Amino acid sequence: MRVKVILIFTAVFALYLVSRSPGLDEWDSVQFALGLREFNLWKHQPHPPGYPLYICLGRAGTRWFGWSPEFALEFVSCAGGALFVAAWFCIVRLQFGERFAWLLTGTLAVTPVVWMTATRALTDGLASGLLSVELYWSLRLRTGRSYQQLSAAALFAAAATGARPQLLPVALVILIAPLRRTRAKLWLAGGAIFIAGCLVWLLPTWYSQSVLPGPVSGWRSYPAQLYSQWRWRFDHPGVFIGQEVSLMNIAKRFAVHILGWFGIGLGLLWSPWALIAGGLLAACGLVLYFARFDARDGDFWKIHWSWAALLCAIVFCFLPGDQRYYMPVMPLLLVAVLRGLFQLPGPLRFGALLLPALLMSVSVPAAIESHREPAPPIKLVQFLERQYPPEQRHTVVLLLSHCQRHFKWYAPDFAVYENAPLSAVPAEILTAAKAIYTDEPQQARAPGWQLVLDAEFSRSLVIYGKHHDVRLFRVERINEP
Repeated sequence: MRVKVILIFTAVFALYLVSRSPGLDEWDSVQFALGLREFNLWKHQPHPPGYPLYICLGRAGTRWFGWSPEFALEFVSCAGGALFVAAWFCIVRLQFGERFAWLLTGTLAVTPVVWMTATRALTDGLASGLLSVELYWSLRLRTGRSYQQLSAAALFAAAATGARPQLLPVALVILIAPLRRTRAKLWLAGGAIFIAGCLVWLLPTWYSQSVLPGPVSGWRSYPAQLYSQWRWRFDHPGVFIGQEVSLMNIAKRFAVHILGWFGIGLGLLWSPWALIAGGLLAACGLVLYFARFDARDGDFWKIHWSWAALLCAIVFCFLPGDQRYYMPVMPLLLVAVLRGLFQLPGPLRFGALLLPALLMSVSVPAAIESHREPAPPIKLVQFLERQYPPEQRHTVVLLLSHCQRHFKWYAPDFAVYENAPLSAVPAEILTAAKAIYTDEPQQARAPGWQLVLDAEFSRSLVIYGKHHDVRLFRVERINEP
């Protein structure tokens, strides 16, 4: 099996690497790239909790191999995505056999949310891959009860937490589940290995932040940074569900988060044809699955429901509706749909191949467009760079709420005011400004000023949701009659 896993990892990694995004698509990606230059959570380079393992691996690429920050981070993401697919081949092979494992693996590799996430400078690919490897060793631990399997599960749990610390509760549930009704010695050993693994990334991160200047210094610096990030989260209704509790708000979140598994995760919103065909195929698969639900399916969900429910609850309640956060649970959705179609009698079983074919018809053109064309925020930067030569850019005032980090990375010569009203800009700077722009349609401005749409850049939600539509407005004085 080892050769098969290596072949799967290599093939998927090569596919993702050659189709990777040409730049830093969203502001989190820019923060990670800035973090390679200066790891400073006070400056949100990146934002807390810092994602130390991802930053460490990216920095190894820039320092040891001389790669650019963009390529180094995307290399790690592509490797994480390939690890995710290969790990689920092993998991499904254990529970459903090799034939179905190959079907699931091929389908998972071309699932839009997996492909689009793994080809960007984001932590989700790496974290999902490490969490899935932990899950595999956790399954092995249920039958083997060996210290080797326990050590592997605990170390990969610590690594997944280091890549994305928000996964700590999920990683713990996966690690603890097979230890129920076992000897205390196993519990102590697993806990000790997990804590030791976490200290490998936690202590350097804590120390690196303690020596930086900031509002809080010393050993209290890192806890203060974590607290500031959670406090920010609780103030945003689009992030924290408790900020605005109502049936309408919960219904909207359900549509964006859960129905988004199909619309964005499976890419059904790519085109009307994909929506109709994919919706019918997914519905048929799910109906057949529940109609033919057997003991193996029951065992499968008995193992996976707890960690999957916890992850979904965390994302649903504390994170925005970006489908990349649900990447670890996408294989469970595919198992349900594919098992329903795969259990059809005789030649009808080949109907299960319709799902990967449909997903490929979405993912391939999406990957080509994503690889060839920069993200809308980068197009906006390039648009203004063509408009103004370097010597004029300091006289162009930008009031930005969405693309400010892209300008900080790609075009730092422009005068950027982040989330600031027009009144916050000194009068002498406004008077001397060659032009004033904003990317916020609701930009606060004094009477006598108007917004004029200058350019708009967009792409499909399926390629990537955040910043999929960016507009640039010129801020101008209203001419009196």
